[in-house]
Amino acid sequence: MLGTSIATMIPEISNDTNISGCSNRLDFLIKDPFDIEMKHLDQILIYPIVVIFLFSILGLGTNILNIIVFLRMGLQETTTISMLALAVSDFFCCLLSLWTYLCFLPAFRDSANLPFRPIEVSLETGSSFRPYLTRTGALITAYISLERCLCVMIPMKVKNIITISVTRISIIIIYAITLLPYIAHQFQITLGWKFYPHLNKTLLGAVQLENPIATAFIQVNSYLCGFVYLFLADIIILVCTIFLVITLIRNSKWRDSITNQVRTPSDTPGDKKPGGTQKENRLIKMVVIIALLFTVCHTPGMAVIYFTATVPDVAQEWRYKPLYVLLNCILFAFEAVNNSLNFFIYYLMATKFRHVFHELICLKQNQQQQQ
Repeated sequence: MLGTSIATMIPEISNDTNISGCSNRLDFLIKDPFDIEMKHLDQILIYPIVVIFLFSILGLGTNILNIIVFLRMGLQETTTISMLALAVSDFFCCLLSLWTYLCFLPAFRDSANLPFRPIEVSLETGSSFRPYLTRTGALITAYISLERCLCVMIPMKVKNIITISVTRISIIIIYAITLLPYIAHQFQITLGWKFYPHLNKTLLGAVQLENPIATAFIQVNSYLCGFVYLFLADIIILVCTIFLVITLIRNSKWRDSITNQVRTPSDTPGDKKPGGTQKENRLIKMVVIIALLFTVCHTPGMAVIYFTATVPDVAQEWRYKPLYVLLNCILFAFEAVNNSLNFFIYYLMATKFRHVFHELICLKQNQQQQQ
Protein backbone atom coordinates (compact mmCIF):
# COMPACT_ATOMS: atom_id res chain seq x y z
CA MET A 1 0.00 0.00 0.00
CA LEU A 2 1.02 3.57 -0.51
CA GLY A 3 3.13 4.46 2.47
CA THR A 4 3.17 0.96 3.93
CA SER A 5 6.88 1.55 3.96
CA ILE A 6 8.04 4.99 2.98
CA ALA A 7 11.42 3.45 2.24
CA THR A 8 9.96 2.04 -0.96
CA MET A 9 9.55 5.61 -2.17
CA ILE A 10 13.19 6.49 -1.34
CA PRO A 11 16.13 5.45 -3.50
CA GLU A 12 19.29 3.84 -2.20
CA ILE A 13 21.45 6.66 -0.90
CA SER A 14 24.84 7.23 0.58
CA ASN A 15 25.58 7.40 4.28
CA ASP A 16 27.31 10.79 4.17
CA THR A 17 24.10 12.78 4.57
CA ASN A 18 22.63 14.36 7.65
CA ILE A 19 19.55 16.39 8.43
CA SER A 20 21.24 19.76 8.58
CA GLY A 21 23.50 19.35 5.58
CA CYS A 22 22.88 19.46 1.88
CA SER A 23 20.90 16.24 1.60
CA ASN A 24 20.40 14.18 -1.51
CA ARG A 25 18.22 11.65 0.26
CA LEU A 26 14.83 12.82 -0.92
CA ASP A 27 15.52 15.64 -3.34
CA PHE A 28 14.74 13.18 -6.14
CA LEU A 29 11.30 14.74 -5.85
CA ILE A 30 12.85 17.86 -7.43
CA LYS A 31 15.20 16.56 -10.10
CA ASP A 32 14.15 12.95 -10.46
CA PRO A 33 12.07 11.54 -13.35
CA PHE A 34 9.52 10.58 -10.69
CA ASP A 35 8.51 14.22 -10.34
CA ILE A 36 8.13 14.55 -14.09
CA GLU A 37 6.15 11.32 -14.32
CA MET A 38 3.87 12.49 -11.52
CA LYS A 39 2.96 15.52 -13.60
CA HIS A 40 2.29 13.24 -16.57
CA LEU A 41 0.03 11.14 -14.34
CA ASP A 42 -2.00 14.07 -13.06
CA GLN A 43 -4.70 13.65 -15.69
CA ILE A 44 -5.11 9.97 -14.77
CA LEU A 45 -4.77 10.39 -11.02
CA ILE A 46 -7.42 13.09 -10.89
CA TYR A 47 -10.23 10.52 -11.04
CA PRO A 48 -9.24 8.32 -8.06
CA ILE A 49 -8.10 11.42 -6.17
CA VAL A 50 -11.52 13.08 -6.61
CA VAL A 51 -13.15 9.88 -5.32
CA ILE A 52 -10.76 9.88 -2.34
CA PHE A 53 -11.58 13.52 -1.60
CA LEU A 54 -15.37 13.17 -1.84
CA PHE A 55 -15.63 9.96 0.17
CA SER A 56 -13.09 11.19 2.73
CA ILE A 57 -15.24 14.26 3.37
CA LEU A 58 -18.31 12.03 3.58
CA GLY A 59 -16.45 9.60 5.85
CA LEU A 60 -15.40 12.32 8.27
CA GLY A 61 -19.01 13.39 8.71
CA THR A 62 -20.55 9.92 8.90
CA ASN A 63 -17.96 8.55 11.32
CA ILE A 64 -18.35 11.55 13.62
CA LEU A 65 -22.06 10.74 13.66
CA ASN A 66 -21.27 7.06 14.29
CA ILE A 67 -19.07 7.93 17.26
CA ILE A 68 -21.63 10.32 18.77
CA VAL A 69 -24.52 7.88 18.35
CA PHE A 70 -22.61 4.90 19.75
CA LEU A 71 -21.54 6.94 22.79
CA ARG A 72 -25.15 8.02 23.38
CA MET A 73 -26.26 4.39 23.05
CA GLY A 74 -23.91 3.51 25.89
CA LEU A 75 -21.15 0.93 25.92
CA GLN A 76 -23.08 -1.85 27.64
CA GLU A 77 -23.03 -4.16 24.62
CA THR A 78 -19.95 -5.77 23.09
CA THR A 79 -21.08 -5.07 19.53
CA THR A 80 -21.47 -1.36 20.28
CA ILE A 81 -17.94 -1.21 21.68
CA SER A 82 -16.50 -2.94 18.62
CA MET A 83 -18.37 -0.73 16.18
CA LEU A 84 -17.31 2.39 18.08
CA ALA A 85 -13.68 1.28 17.77
CA LEU A 86 -14.23 0.65 14.05
CA ALA A 87 -15.74 4.13 13.62
CA VAL A 88 -12.70 5.72 15.30
CA SER A 89 -10.35 3.83 12.99
CA ASP A 90 -12.40 4.77 9.91
CA PHE A 91 -12.51 8.43 10.97
CA PHE A 92 -8.73 8.73 11.15
CA CYS A 93 -8.36 6.81 7.88
CA CYS A 94 -10.59 9.37 6.18
CA LEU A 95 -8.72 12.25 7.81
CA LEU A 96 -5.34 10.93 6.61
CA SER A 97 -6.77 10.23 3.15
CA LEU A 98 -7.90 13.85 2.92
CA TRP A 99 -4.44 15.06 3.96
CA THR A 100 -2.79 12.79 1.39
CA TYR A 101 -5.20 14.04 -1.28
CA LEU A 102 -4.27 17.63 -0.46
CA CYS A 103 -0.53 16.92 -0.69
CA PHE A 104 -0.87 15.16 -4.06
CA LEU A 105 -3.04 17.95 -5.47
CA PRO A 106 -0.86 19.59 -8.19
CA ALA A 107 -1.63 23.16 -7.11
CA PHE A 108 -0.55 22.38 -3.55
CA ARG A 109 2.18 19.86 -4.38
CA ASP A 110 4.02 22.21 -6.76
CA SER A 111 3.58 25.39 -4.73
CA ALA A 112 6.84 27.29 -4.26
CA ASN A 113 5.62 29.20 -1.19
CA LEU A 114 5.32 26.28 1.23
CA PRO A 115 7.96 25.73 3.94
CA PHE A 116 7.85 21.95 3.38
CA ARG A 117 7.78 19.35 0.60
CA PRO A 118 4.12 18.20 0.50
CA ILE A 119 4.64 14.67 -0.87
CA GLU A 120 7.49 13.91 1.53
CA VAL A 121 5.59 15.22 4.54
CA SER A 122 2.40 13.41 3.51
CA LEU A 123 4.27 10.14 3.09
CA GLU A 124 5.61 10.46 6.62
CA THR A 125 2.58 11.90 8.42
CA GLY A 126 -0.28 10.42 6.42
CA SER A 127 0.45 7.61 4.00
CA SER A 128 2.85 5.74 6.27
CA PHE A 129 0.39 5.85 9.20
CA ARG A 130 -2.81 5.11 7.33
CA PRO A 131 -2.07 1.44 6.44
CA TYR A 132 -1.73 0.63 10.14
CA LEU A 133 -5.21 2.06 10.74
CA THR A 134 -6.49 0.05 7.79
CA ARG A 135 -5.18 -3.14 9.40
CA THR A 136 -6.82 -2.06 12.66
CA GLY A 137 -10.17 -1.73 10.91
CA ALA A 138 -9.69 -5.10 9.21
CA LEU A 139 -9.00 -6.90 12.50
CA ILE A 140 -11.92 -5.18 14.25
CA THR A 141 -14.24 -6.20 11.40
CA ALA A 142 -12.95 -9.76 11.75
CA TYR A 143 -13.60 -9.61 15.51
CA ILE A 144 -17.19 -8.41 14.95
CA SER A 145 -17.81 -11.19 12.41
CA LEU A 146 -16.32 -13.83 14.71
CA GLU A 147 -18.41 -12.62 17.66
CA ARG A 148 -21.60 -12.86 15.62
CA CYS A 149 -20.68 -16.39 14.49
CA LEU A 150 -20.18 -17.46 18.09
CA CYS A 151 -23.56 -15.94 18.99
CA VAL A 152 -25.14 -18.23 16.40
CA MET A 153 -23.08 -21.33 17.20
CA ILE A 154 -23.16 -21.19 21.01
CA PRO A 155 -25.84 -18.63 21.94
CA MET A 156 -26.09 -19.75 25.57
CA LYS A 157 -22.35 -19.58 26.25
CA VAL A 158 -21.17 -16.65 24.17
CA LYS A 159 -22.03 -14.04 26.82
CA ASN A 160 -19.66 -15.79 29.21
CA ILE A 161 -16.90 -15.97 26.57
CA ILE A 162 -17.13 -12.54 24.93
CA THR A 163 -17.78 -10.17 27.78
CA ILE A 164 -17.49 -6.39 27.79
CA SER A 165 -14.07 -6.66 29.46
CA VAL A 166 -12.86 -9.20 26.90
CA THR A 167 -14.03 -6.97 24.05
CA ARG A 168 -12.32 -3.88 25.48
CA ILE A 169 -9.07 -5.77 26.01
CA SER A 170 -9.29 -7.25 22.51
CA ILE A 171 -9.79 -3.81 20.95
CA ILE A 172 -6.82 -2.41 22.89
CA ILE A 173 -4.63 -5.32 21.76
CA ILE A 174 -5.71 -4.87 18.14
CA TYR A 175 -4.85 -1.17 18.22
CA ALA A 176 -1.53 -1.89 19.96
CA ILE A 177 -0.22 -4.59 17.62
CA THR A 178 -1.12 -2.55 14.54
CA LEU A 179 -0.08 0.94 15.68
CA LEU A 180 3.05 0.31 17.77
CA PRO A 181 5.15 -0.43 14.65
CA TYR A 182 4.51 3.14 13.53
CA ILE A 183 6.46 4.35 16.57
CA ALA A 184 9.44 2.26 15.45
CA HIS A 185 8.99 3.72 11.99
CA GLN A 186 9.88 7.14 13.42
CA PHE A 187 13.36 5.83 14.27
CA GLN A 188 13.98 4.97 10.61
CA ILE A 189 12.47 7.97 8.87
CA THR A 190 11.64 11.31 10.41
CA LEU A 191 10.90 14.88 9.43
CA GLY A 192 13.77 17.35 9.34
CA TRP A 193 14.96 20.55 7.73
CA LYS A 194 16.98 19.97 4.57
CA PHE A 195 18.63 22.17 2.01
CA TYR A 196 17.43 21.62 -1.56
CA PRO A 197 20.14 22.83 -3.98
CA HIS A 198 17.85 23.07 -7.00
CA LEU A 199 15.42 25.28 -5.11
CA ASN A 200 18.12 27.02 -3.10
CA LYS A 201 15.86 26.64 -0.07
CA THR A 202 15.80 24.88 3.26
CA LEU A 203 12.50 23.02 3.57
CA LEU A 204 10.92 20.52 5.91
CA GLY A 205 11.09 17.05 4.40
CA ALA A 206 11.47 13.38 5.21
CA VAL A 207 14.92 12.16 6.17
CA GLN A 208 16.00 8.54 6.25
CA LEU A 209 18.02 7.62 9.35
CA GLU A 210 20.55 4.85 9.78
CA ASN A 211 19.06 2.61 12.45
CA PRO A 212 19.56 -1.11 11.72
CA ILE A 213 17.52 -2.22 14.75
CA ALA A 214 14.53 -0.09 13.78
CA THR A 215 14.89 -1.20 10.16
CA ALA A 216 14.84 -4.89 11.13
CA PHE A 217 11.89 -4.33 13.47
CA ILE A 218 9.98 -2.50 10.75
CA GLN A 219 10.68 -5.22 8.21
CA VAL A 220 9.21 -7.85 10.53
CA ASN A 221 6.20 -5.73 11.38
CA SER A 222 5.69 -4.72 7.76
CA TYR A 223 5.39 -8.41 6.98
CA LEU A 224 2.97 -8.89 9.88
CA CYS A 225 0.87 -5.78 9.18
CA GLY A 226 1.12 -5.94 5.41
CA PHE A 227 0.44 -9.64 4.98
CA VAL A 228 -0.23 -11.77 8.07
CA TYR A 229 -2.76 -9.53 9.87
CA LEU A 230 -4.63 -8.64 6.70
CA PHE A 231 -4.62 -12.21 5.40
CA LEU A 232 -5.81 -13.50 8.79
CA ALA A 233 -8.57 -10.88 8.93
CA ASP A 234 -9.68 -11.68 5.39
CA ILE A 235 -9.86 -15.41 6.12
CA ILE A 236 -11.87 -14.87 9.32
CA ILE A 237 -14.23 -12.44 7.61
CA LEU A 238 -14.71 -14.72 4.60
CA VAL A 239 -15.38 -17.86 6.67
CA CYS A 240 -17.67 -16.06 9.11
CA THR A 241 -19.57 -14.33 6.31
CA ILE A 242 -20.20 -17.62 4.53
CA PHE A 243 -21.37 -19.18 7.79
CA LEU A 244 -23.68 -16.26 8.58
CA VAL A 245 -25.16 -16.27 5.07
CA ILE A 246 -25.88 -19.99 5.40
CA THR A 247 -27.47 -19.28 8.79
CA LEU A 248 -29.70 -16.59 7.30
CA ILE A 249 -30.82 -18.94 4.52
CA ARG A 250 -31.52 -21.69 7.04
CA ASN A 251 -33.46 -19.31 9.28
CA SER A 252 -35.50 -18.11 6.32
CA LYS A 253 -36.42 -21.68 5.38
CA TRP A 254 -37.27 -22.45 9.00
CA ARG A 255 -39.61 -19.44 9.22
CA ASP A 256 -41.34 -20.50 6.01
CA SER A 257 -41.82 -24.01 7.36
CA ILE A 258 -43.55 -22.84 10.56
CA THR A 259 -45.57 -19.97 9.10
CA ASN A 260 -48.84 -21.80 9.69
CA GLN A 261 -47.81 -23.51 12.89
CA VAL A 262 -48.98 -22.36 16.31
CA ARG A 263 -46.53 -22.04 19.20
CA THR A 264 -47.05 -24.93 21.61
CA PRO A 265 -47.61 -24.30 25.36
CA SER A 266 -44.46 -26.25 26.15
CA ASP A 267 -42.34 -23.58 24.45
CA THR A 268 -40.99 -21.24 27.08
CA PRO A 269 -39.81 -17.70 26.42
CA GLY A 270 -36.24 -18.81 27.01
CA ASP A 271 -36.32 -21.48 24.31
CA LYS A 272 -34.20 -20.75 21.26
CA LYS A 273 -35.69 -21.64 17.94
CA PRO A 274 -33.36 -22.32 15.03
CA GLY A 275 -34.60 -19.21 13.30
CA GLY A 276 -33.67 -16.88 16.15
CA THR A 277 -35.37 -13.54 16.75
CA GLN A 278 -35.89 -10.76 14.27
CA LYS A 279 -33.37 -8.64 16.16
CA GLU A 280 -30.72 -11.35 15.89
CA ASN A 281 -31.39 -11.81 12.18
CA ARG A 282 -31.18 -8.07 11.52
CA LEU A 283 -27.88 -7.94 13.38
CA ILE A 284 -26.57 -10.91 11.39
CA LYS A 285 -27.61 -9.22 8.13
CA MET A 286 -25.92 -5.99 9.17
CA VAL A 287 -22.66 -7.76 10.03
CA VAL A 288 -22.79 -9.68 6.74
CA ILE A 289 -23.25 -6.47 4.74
CA ILE A 290 -20.41 -4.74 6.61
CA ALA A 291 -18.17 -7.75 5.97
CA LEU A 292 -19.13 -7.90 2.29
CA LEU A 293 -18.46 -4.17 1.87
CA PHE A 294 -15.08 -4.62 3.52
CA THR A 295 -14.22 -7.61 1.31
CA VAL A 296 -15.22 -5.88 -1.93
CA CYS A 297 -13.39 -2.64 -1.13
CA HIS A 298 -10.23 -4.34 0.17
CA THR A 299 -9.87 -6.91 -2.61
CA PRO A 300 -7.92 -4.38 -4.76
CA GLY A 301 -5.65 -3.80 -1.77
CA MET A 302 -4.85 -7.48 -1.46
CA ALA A 303 -4.22 -7.59 -5.20
CA VAL A 304 -1.73 -4.71 -4.93
CA ILE A 305 0.01 -6.34 -1.96
CA TYR A 306 0.39 -9.69 -3.71
CA PHE A 307 1.44 -7.97 -6.94
CA THR A 308 4.18 -5.94 -5.24
CA ALA A 309 5.27 -9.03 -3.29
CA THR A 310 5.64 -11.15 -6.42
CA VAL A 311 7.07 -8.30 -8.52
CA PRO A 312 9.34 -6.40 -6.09
CA ASP A 313 10.56 -4.07 -8.84
CA VAL A 314 7.18 -2.35 -8.82
CA ALA A 315 8.02 -0.78 -5.46
CA GLN A 316 11.76 -0.34 -6.04
CA GLU A 317 12.51 0.49 -9.67
CA TRP A 318 12.16 4.15 -10.60
CA ARG A 319 10.50 3.31 -13.88
CA TYR A 320 7.66 1.64 -11.94
CA LYS A 321 7.15 4.45 -9.41
CA PRO A 322 4.29 6.15 -11.31
CA LEU A 323 2.53 2.78 -11.69
CA TYR A 324 3.04 2.12 -7.99
CA VAL A 325 1.52 5.49 -7.09
CA LEU A 326 -1.40 4.99 -9.51
CA LEU A 327 -2.23 1.54 -8.09
CA ASN A 328 -2.19 2.87 -4.56
CA CYS A 329 -4.33 5.89 -5.42
CA ILE A 330 -6.94 3.49 -6.80
CA LEU A 331 -6.56 1.43 -3.63
CA PHE A 332 -7.04 4.55 -1.49
CA ALA A 333 -10.22 5.32 -3.42
CA PHE A 334 -11.73 1.89 -2.67
CA GLU A 335 -10.79 2.13 1.00
CA ALA A 336 -12.24 5.64 1.25
CA VAL A 337 -15.55 4.23 -0.01
CA ASN A 338 -15.46 1.48 2.63
CA ASN A 339 -14.62 3.88 5.45
CA SER A 340 -17.54 6.20 4.70
CA LEU A 341 -20.56 3.93 4.13
CA ASN A 342 -21.00 2.10 7.46
CA PHE A 343 -23.23 4.87 8.81
CA PHE A 344 -25.86 4.17 6.15
CA ILE A 345 -25.75 0.44 6.94
CA TYR A 346 -26.25 1.13 10.65
CA TYR A 347 -29.06 3.61 9.96
CA LEU A 348 -30.97 1.30 7.63
CA MET A 349 -30.54 -1.94 9.58
CA ALA A 350 -30.05 -1.10 13.28
CA THR A 351 -33.30 0.03 14.91
CA LYS A 352 -31.66 1.28 18.10
CA PHE A 353 -29.00 3.21 16.16
CA ARG A 354 -31.69 4.86 14.03
CA HIS A 355 -33.80 5.68 17.11
CA VAL A 356 -30.86 7.31 18.95
CA PHE A 357 -29.89 9.22 15.81
CA HIS A 358 -33.43 10.58 15.46
CA GLU A 359 -33.40 11.58 19.14
CA LEU A 360 -30.11 13.39 18.54
CA ILE A 361 -31.55 15.29 15.57
CA CYS A 362 -34.72 16.20 17.49
CA LEU A 363 -32.65 17.38 20.47
CA LYS A 364 -30.59 19.60 18.19
CA GLN A 365 -33.73 21.04 16.58
CA ASN A 366 -35.31 21.72 19.99
CA GLN A 367 -32.19 23.55 21.16
CA GLN A 368 -32.24 25.71 18.04
CA GLN A 369 -35.92 26.52 18.53
CA GLN A 370 -35.33 27.51 22.16
CA GLN A 371 -32.53 29.85 21.11
